[in-house]
Amino acid sequence: MLTMPIFWVMATDSINGSIVDKHSEAYIRQRIDTIYKFVGKITYDAEGNRDYNYSPFNLDSAYCSERYYALMQQASAICDETGDILYDYDYWVCGQDISDDWRYKVTKVYQFTDSMALVDMIIHNFGDSENTIALRFERDDWYIDDFSPSDDGNDDKASLRRVIKQGKEAHEKAKALAGDWGWVGEDCPELLLDMEMTDKGLRAKQCDVYRMYGFDHTTITFDGEHLTVTEGADDELSSENHIRLFLHLDGNGDLVGDCSISHRLASKGYDGPIRLRKGYFYYRDGK
Repeated sequence: MLTMPIFWVMATDSINGSIVDKHSEAYIRQRIDTIYKFVGKITYDAEGNRDYNYSPFNLDSAYCSERYYALMQQASAICDETGDILYDYDYWVCGQDISDDWRYKVTKVYQFTDSMALVDMIIHNFGDSENTIALRFERDDWYIDDFSPSDDGNDDKASLRRVIKQGKEAHEKAKALAGDWGWVGEDCPELLLDMEMTDKGLRAKQCDVYRMYGFDHTTITFDGEHLTVTEGADDELSSENHIRLFLHLDGNGDLVGDCSISHRLASKGYDGPIRLRKGYFYYRDGK
């Protein structure tokens, strides 16, 4: 049986001239300590208050492997297009929030070769939790290659690849939605929706109520099944000027679903069902 040789990387410490074995357990522990000490520091905002969202420094690009970071970026762009949430927790601090006494401890370094290693940690964040991360040796140092490695292939990288695959499929389906859509029926608003397909997904070229008023900053997300059209954030203007459409294609190829419209120029709003048909405009004045 042939075995591949392991090439250990030895580096010189520029301060004292000593040799550093970057494939030793001691160095890997030191590397993790360097990374996670910084995680703790950036959980303070500019006023000195705890805020795990405050990050003037991109931990992912600095301390994740190139392949893992590339997958994260690609999956994040897909989720921006489909309106999905990529992460519902902070994988650096192991929680959706962070406690004032957040801390970490490396308990085990094992299965390390010339290119890979596993590290068991205890993260204290509103209590202790056991956590394992995978490391990859590249660019002359160790970088995090997965925050939840798994022997069954259901690790973070596999999840990111699924998100990307599903997003690409949704992108292809969205191409069929590009074009003009008009209202069908007597009781819904005379809505005109013109969508175009870009490299970042669907975009609204036009979204207005026929001969009455329009919406100029409409955003669209499509996850492969549901189309969401919105304008008007949850702010002081949203109650008087907003549009929200939650639609899906029915068996006849029409976009059907719920609609909510309010506009400062309208005499009244609308909250109810709507049906849109591609290339179809039901003008009530007979034209």
